[in-house]
Amino acid sequence: MNVHRLAPSLLALSLPTTPQHASLSFSSLGLGVAPNVLNRNKSVVLHRLVTSFSQSASHKPEDADPYVDEEEGGETTLDKNATRWQNPFVSEELVKKLKRYGLSGILSYGLLNTVYYTAAFLLVWFYVAPAPGKMGYLAAAQRFLKVMAMVWAGSQVTKLVRIGGAVALAPIVDRGLSWFTVKYKFKSQGKAFGAMVGICLGLALMLFLVVTLLWA
Repeated sequence: MNVHRLAPSLLALSLPTTPQHASLSFSSLGLGVAPNVLNRNKSVVLHRLVTSFSQSASHKPEDADPYVDEEEGGETTLDKNATRWQNPFVSEELVKKLKRYGLSGILSYGLLNTVYYTAAFLLVWFYVAPAPGKMGYLAAAQRFLKVMAMVWAGSQVTKLVRIGGAVALAPIVDRGLSWFTVKYKFKSQGKAFGAMVGICLGLALMLFLVVTLLWA
């Protein structure tokens, strides 16, 4: 090992190499140390140096990857951030159950979203934040944006309820989607699903536009 080669070289720099030089240097100081004592001290110091370097080398291996701890810490930080940004009003278990129904689960959730947004929009517009009519197109558009912001904030709180309702209604929606596909002779459930989504979006947008224009 390189440690055993390094220790004698360091010792050679720090201690005299011959007992004669050692005796001369110590005698000049008036210490009078015997050569055999110096040899014994030299071996003790050498042993301590080798032991110290061996322990420091074995404490952290040379082939250890210095980036392992950083990577593990980075993964932990990412997991914490992902957990921190999760919606507290959403249950992962309910979302997994809803995904099992495929298009029927998505359509069930979309139908409940349509009902929520239209009902909440009318409730906020007429009762929560009522306003007199004939306010002008610009003021009506600004009011529409404010009302929709309030409705969206409420949707984040009630999302768990809507997901649970969508899971409960998914089997019924699945049978309804199959009936709708056969009744109107769609080539696949995917096309029938797209038609249902278009109908929901069209009805909701029509309601929003009519109410906003009536107050303009």
